[in-house]
This record gives sequence, C-alpha cells and structure tokens, in this order.
Amino acid sequence: MNAQCAIFAESEVVGLIHRMTEKQDISKAIHDAMASRIVSMIRRIGVNEDVVMLGGVARNPGFVEAMKRQLAIPNLLIPEEPEFGMAVGAAVVAAEEED
Repeated sequence: MNAQCAIFAESEVVGLIHRMTEKQDISKAIHDAMASRIVSMIRRIGVNEDVVMLGGVARNPGFVEAMKRQLAIPNLLIPEEPEFGMAVGAAVVAAEEED
C-alpha cells in the first residue's frame, strides 16, 4: 500500500478485496504501510537502543510485529497497560507545573 491519505488507502484495500487477496495479507499490508510511515518519522530523530510503544495500538499484535520488522529490532517494550502511558505522562507534567 502506497497511499498517504486514508481515502486512497481505502481504495487500495477495495482493490485488494476485488482481486480476492487473503484477509490476512490485506491486514499485513495495512500494518506494514502504517509502520513504514511511522518508522520514517522515527528515523529522522534517531532510534534508541530501547523503543517503547504506548497507546492502544500496542495491543495490536499485527502492528507490533510490523513495527519490529520496519525498525529491524527484536523487541519493543510495551507496558502492561500501554493505553494509559500518555495519560500518566500528562499527569506527571501537570503535577510538575503546579509546583
């Protein structure tokens, strides 16, 4: 998938469906496309030895695997409840600003 826009990506998915592409292959293509865009941004700022994934998307095994492949790393660090990571960070910053 090469589309930069959700509308064009949807058109690509519809094309894959019409070509009778297997569902798991379509899913992999979507995950790989999303990971590719994110990894290109990560590479601009540099990749540390340890990479942490936060947010609900960290519960999506297909996306996690796509990110590991794109980053060429064996593991991503994912907290037990990744969807709360940003909220905890925001609360820490807010508490620091109150002082």
